[in-house]
Amino acid sequence: MRRKIALGEGETERVACAPASAFRGLDTVSGEVLGAATLAERVGWLAALVEAMAAGVTAAHWSRAGLARLASGVAPSGERLPSHAWMALRTLGWAVRVPEGLYVPDRVRRIAEEQAGRALRSAHWRSALVDAVLATWPAGPDPLRRTPEEWDALCAACPDGAAVPASVFRARTRQIQSFAAAHGRLPDGLCELEDPPGGGRQVVLAAADRQLATLARCEDDPAHYAVLTVRLPVRPDPRGRGDWHPVVIRFRLPPTVAVSAALHAPTLRPRGGRLRLDLAHTTAAPTTRRDGHTRAVAFDYGLNTLHPGSTRCRSGWQASGGAEAPVTRPPQPAVARAAGTAHDEHPHAAPATRGQTRRRLPPAHPRHPHPTMGRARAGTAGTSFPPGRTPSPA
Repeated sequence: MRRKIALGEGETERVACAPASAFRGLDTVSGEVLGAATLAERVGWLAALVEAMAAGVTAAHWSRAGLARLASGVAPSGERLPSHAWMALRTLGWAVRVPEGLYVPDRVRRIAEEQAGRALRSAHWRSALVDAVLATWPAGPDPLRRTPEEWDALCAACPDGAAVPASVFRARTRQIQSFAAAHGRLPDGLCELEDPPGGGRQVVLAAADRQLATLARCEDDPAHYAVLTVRLPVRPDPRGRGDWHPVVIRFRLPPTVAVSAALHAPTLRPRGGRLRLDLAHTTAAPTTRRDGHTRAVAFDYGLNTLHPGSTRCRSGWQASGGAEAPVTRPPQPAVARAAGTAHDEHPHAAPATRGQTRRRLPPAHPRHPHPTMGRARAGTAGTSFPPGRTPSPA
């Protein structure tokens, strides 16, 4: 798996992820050709083992002290924690436990520890957000109707609160309201408000090395196909080393992956009897500049299309006095699609969509005279917004 690419002057690395699918594999030990269902079943056995071990770690350390210890980046001995989650857990002594009677390679245990460490690290931010909401819980009868002073206090109590969307604060407020209605009191924090996260039905091969998995482009057609070799269990409860067989998986590369891209270890996800792969790759891209841009792109939510948008272009500079050239607009709006951004076939699709959206909105709320500020969705009408965060007109 090549991790570096050659960069030219004015270029930098750009990491992206693209989905792919695998429909067959070859067991190199038995010579058996694995169909789509059998291949997904074997990956599912691996994912179940990883999920069970990762869930054990997250449940054992699902506490305010555990989240704070991992997020601090420092071990009790004063040693700096590594950036890799699995190495940080082992430094803290939070290694996973293999179910009794089963044999699991060390690289698979690494994957379980990596997934558990990522889940615990991401939970620390949510814990700080919930603590801020609890510390500034409104005194009024309706917590969703905060005063401007209460909004200011909430944003100040939350780390980087000015950048947190108001919808996130309101969602956590509703979650705490539901807990209080069921238990008659406010929760102590996130770890009481939510159950420990599971390991997720996935296998993050990025935490492993060549002893477990290798990835390379296909020699016959390197532009369109890649070959993944990974050791998979031949039974749901592997008892020894002989129950782990290398399986060669040839899959088609997504069209967004360039020939010059460096491929990284994918994440395996068994879904619906098929094997899905999240393929990370690195390509060379021009270094971003702070000025000199000639095109701007903006997208919005649409009713009939996903994220209709528009572009603005500046052709160049006028010769007289160095004045800027006028900004022009292409006649057709752009639409975001899964396969990439393409121009819509109907030039008036975006304006019509916006018009239909406005006609379907209810009358304006007294606090917000613009019709698009009425917050048509249930549960948001009449709620307050932090200063400077009222919805902008469409």
